[in-house]
Amino acid sequence: MRVITLDFEADYEGWRRGARQALMEGVPLEDIEFRVAGDAPSLFAENTPDQSPLARSTLRVPRDFPQLAQRVICHSDTERFRLLYALLGRLQDERSLLKNRADALVHRVNGLAKEIGRDKHKMTAFVRFRLVEGSEPEHYVAWFEPSHYSLDYTAPFFVRRFAGMQWSIVTPYRSAHWDGASLSFGAGAAKRDVPQEDKLEDYWRTYYAHIFNPARVKLKAMQAEMPKKYWKNLPEAELIQSLTHQSEGRTRTMLANAPTLPVVREEEAQDLPKDEVTSLSSLRVQLSTCQACQLCHGATQVVPGEGPDRARIMLVGEQPGDQEDLAGRPFVGPAGDVLNKALVDAGLERVDVYITNAVKHFKYTMRGKRRLHQPPNSGEID
Repeated sequence: MRVITLDFEADYEGWRRGARQALMEGVPLEDIEFRVAGDAPSLFAENTPDQSPLARSTLRVPRDFPQLAQRVICHSDTERFRLLYALLGRLQDERSLLKNRADALVHRVNGLAKEIGRDKHKMTAFVRFRLVEGSEPEHYVAWFEPSHYSLDYTAPFFVRRFAGMQWSIVTPYRSAHWDGASLSFGAGAAKRDVPQEDKLEDYWRTYYAHIFNPARVKLKAMQAEMPKKYWKNLPEAELIQSLTHQSEGRTRTMLANAPTLPVVREEEAQDLPKDEVTSLSSLRVQLSTCQACQLCHGATQVVPGEGPDRARIMLVGEQPGDQEDLAGRPFVGPAGDVLNKALVDAGLERVDVYITNAVKHFKYTMRGKRRLHQPPNSGEID
């Protein structure tokens, strides 16, 4: 019996080296056992239909096989190593085997790979980082319980997404660590070993409560995308029940607050030459009739900046949102609630800060009765 010991559950390089050597020596499937370090040896191996391979001097695989194998290795199916070994052996004589989706072995392996794709998607969507109090430099830690051993396969996504942040993702079987320069992996841990709460989660819950659309509540569809098994680790999940109970009343409120007609102050604009802006007040008058781009035709009204003319701090957002467009003031919607809390934490009064946007009209696209934000282009920003 050839025993190949892997360092951890998703050790693709260990599997590749061991499987390659065994196949070149002609070790048949029934005489090979893949074992993760620390696991007890199995008494009986499940039978996987296959012909015993012949000894070979070289091995060749299709270009798609390594990526497929890296995904399948991450699955929790205990037969994944043997399935891939069987597939590797057959590929030496059946070069186009991976294209035969009807083949039982190919079908099963592709099914495992597809499940890892779903597991990766769930991790990228539902990981929530928490700040480690007192860490210097700041370090963020997230606890996650994947359905498979998909951390190694998924971690590079977080490196790209949070390259400027030092973080760790901890799972029951393995952990990933990014120090701003390199990605490393270590042992797993328990949920009690990671921070359970941080002050940023209040901001996130506030934001989630405001973007929650009561008119589109479909619990079955929501649970299909965000299964309940993940809710216990999501700070916003505790709001879902109360928000869904309020959905009918909030829908009526949304319909009652339909966009109003644009507010145009033409009589004020006539008092100032079109090419002269001498103060913030004169700028506001000019903005009220601005038609420099097409955004003025779809927006309810212009949204100028607000705050002291000689403020020491100015905050510049991208553009008004739906609620800002209705109110005619910047940062009064979900982002405004988050901003207000952040200003309090920073020891600042909103009335002392000048707040504006690079673009003064709301750009959107209609989705049913909803107006969905669209990023402004460079011409509109100019």
